[in-house]
Formats: sequence, structure tokens, C-alpha cells
Amino acid sequence: ISWLGMFAAQLGLVGTGIELPPLWPGDASGNKVWEDEAQAGRQLFRIFYSLIAAATLQAAFVAYVVALPDSPSLIEPLSQPARGALLAIGCVAQGIAIASLANPSPLSLVPGFKTDPKAFGGLIRDDSLKLRAFGLTRMTRHPLILPVVPWAVANGFLAGGRLVDIVLFGGIAVYALAGCWAQDLRARESAAVGTVFARGDLTQFYETTSFVPFQALFDGRQSWSACFAELSWLSLIIGIALGTALEFATASALS
Repeated sequence: ISWLGMFAAQLGLVGTGIELPPLWPGDASGNKVWEDEAQAGRQLFRIFYSLIAAATLQAAFVAYVVALPDSPSLIEPLSQPARGALLAIGCVAQGIAIASLANPSPLSLVPGFKTDPKAFGGLIRDDSLKLRAFGLTRMTRHPLILPVVPWAVANGFLAGGRLVDIVLFGGIAVYALAGCWAQDLRARESAAVGTVFARGDLTQFYETTSFVPFQALFDGRQSWSACFAELSWLSLIIGIALGTALEFATASALS
């Protein structure tokens, strides 16, 4: 990150004064484009990381399609109840991940907002809301990525349970777990996670939330009543509806 920031500065791309719109999902420190080397380094890292991740995933799917005809099945054909249960898991998992985009979280690039009748659209950006557990982050601090695990497991079986299915979807599940773990590790070592970059800002969030879903609720660090009161049920309904459409499209493509 430091090297990328220095490289951007050498090219004269730092401190240009260009600013993004207020609603843009930028850094909590502001929406100026590459205001300093640290910000340039972080944003360039995100760009290159996203490109590499997309290329890797595309290569994995190409290899999956090529190997599919010769791959043996490792399970018996699924019964209708089992297929229905797995479809439900996939739909709900995708729905929670989609709904999490509307839930404030310091590990997300999506801005935090609060109501303000004087503001355009009745909302004003306030990223300080992301520094405390709220709604889905009371369940787990990774409501966007961890649902990938049950989704991947379910689709590994729905795709046919062949060796390539287990390798591809099992690999996606492991990748999601490793990514969340690495994010937590980086947050402990420095503050450069999500849109929060001041050391100490994330201390309370990490002390009061859990990696394992529902752990902080069961051990008393979080309140069940507060969790359900803060959930955006509209976001969940919309998320699950979109997740269901995506899941059935995925199941149709894999069948």
C-alpha cells in the first residue's frame, strides 16, 4: 500500500483536488481523490486486489466448465426435500449478504447515513455510525462475506456434488473464511480496514462483535432485542427476493 501511494505521488496523481460526490462510497476521511499517499495507496490496492480476484475467479470457472464432463459424482442424487432445503439456504444466504449493504459496518465501503429532514432525500452521510455494532453486525462483524460459506456449500451439492463442484464451491467457501480472518488480522495490526483508518477506532467494535455468527449474542456482548429492533426488515425482504432470483438463475445454469 505504501509503495503504491509513493508510485502515485511520483506520477503527480496525489493532491489534485478532485472530489467525488458526497454519496460516493469513499474513505471516511473524505471524498477527495487521492488527497495523500496513504489514501492513494489504499484505493490502488483495492483496485488491483479486485482485478486479481476477478481474474482468478474467472479462471476458476473456466477450469470448472472444462473439467465438468469428466468429473465423477461423489454423492447420491438429491431428494426433492433436500434440494428444496439447499435452495432455501442459498436464497437466504444471498439475501442476507445483499441486505448487509444497507447495514452500517466499518468493514464495508458503503457509507453510513442518518436521517436529516433538511438534507436532500432526507439522508445525510455519517460514517461514525459504522464504528458501532448495529443490526446485522450484532450477529457477526462479517454479514456481507460470511453468508458466502453456506451459499457455496449449498450450491456445491445443488450443482451435482461432483469432484469439480466440491473443489470450486468449497474453494469459494474457504476463500470467504480466509478473507474475513485476514481482515480481522489486519484490523488488529493496523486500522486500514474498510473505511476506517484511525488506530483505536475499531477497538470497541471488535470487542463487542464476533467472527462466528451469533456468538456475541449468545455470550451477552450483544443484545437480541437491540439486534432485531435495528434490523432493516425491508432490506432483508428485498435482499431475499433478489437472492432468490439469483439463486434460481444459478441453479438453472448449473443444472
